Amino acid sequence: MNTKRLKDELDTFNAENKKLRITMGTLVVMGWCVFLIIISTFTQLDFHHYIFNSWNPADPGFLKTKHCLYIPQIPTILFIAALIGSRFGITSVVIYILLGLTCFPVFALGGGIGYLFQYNFGYILAYVPAVFIVSFMLKDKFNFISTAKATILGVLTIHIIGVFYLILMAIIHRDAFSEVIGWISMQSGPKMVYDFIFGYLAILLAKPVRQVLWVSMG
Repeated sequence: MNTKRLKDELDTFNAENKKLRITMGTLVVMGWCVFLIIISTFTQLDFHHYIFNSWNPADPGFLKTKHCLYIPQIPTILFIAALIGSRFGITSVVIYILLGLTCFPVFALGGGIGYLFQYNFGYILAYVPAVFIVSFMLKDKFNFISTAKATILGVLTIHIIGVFYLILMAIIHRDAFSEVIGWISMQSGPKMVYDFIFGYLAILLAKPVRQVLWVSMG
């Protein structure tokens, strides 16, 4: 393929009309996506951010520094959805979930069928509808506005389903309400801000990567 033809194909690339076909290459990419989810599960990013500690701006302690260990799994899911679309993206997520439920320790707290009763498993299950929603939002356009909408809906889908699942597990285990609020704050509190920021950047990154994949596998 000469340089001019490659440039023409990249220039005419359109995310909604150029779908990857099932080939050995796409199977390899799905395997790579599953591996990417696993890697992100055990990756921790260390951040410090400010929170309001007082209602009085004149108070010396008005702003307080808080430490946050962030796991970039949700941005990874959004990246995969934008990269290979709903069909292959959902397949990759389902493979990851099945690996975890069949005793492979690919989840944050291990693996096995018993993980269905873990409080945070709802967030993992929510990856499936999130991939579908993100892919759907990017179907007609792949620009900054559609990326923002896809990010917001994708992140909210994961956290809303995750919170409902967490509450369900808390009801089953008859946990105290105060403990439930603490778990929700830990899972879906300030870390959501990082999910929105890094999720948006992940989708933007997926566009040029997807173009290369389309040219190489199409």
